[in-house]
Amino acid sequence: MEMTPPAKRIWEKIAPELRLRILNNVWCVNCMKSSSMGKAAGRVEKGLLTLTGVCTRCGGVVARIVE
Repeated sequence: MEMTPPAKRIWEKIAPELRLRILNNVWCVNCMKSSSMGKAAGRVEKGLLTLTGVCTRCGGVVARIVE
C-alpha cells in the first residue's frame, strides 16, 4: 500500500482488524455494489485520511474517507 508519511501515521493508529474492514467495504459506482479495494493508496486531505484504489470486481476507481 502506497501512503504519504502523514497518511501512514494515521493508518497505523487504526487497529489491524478495522483496517481490513475499511478496505473490504467500499462502494463501487460502476458495479453499484459493495466491494473490496485493491491497489490502495492513501493521503491526508483537509485533515482526513483519504484512500483511493480499484474495485476488485470490475477495476473501477473507488475511494474511502476515514475520519
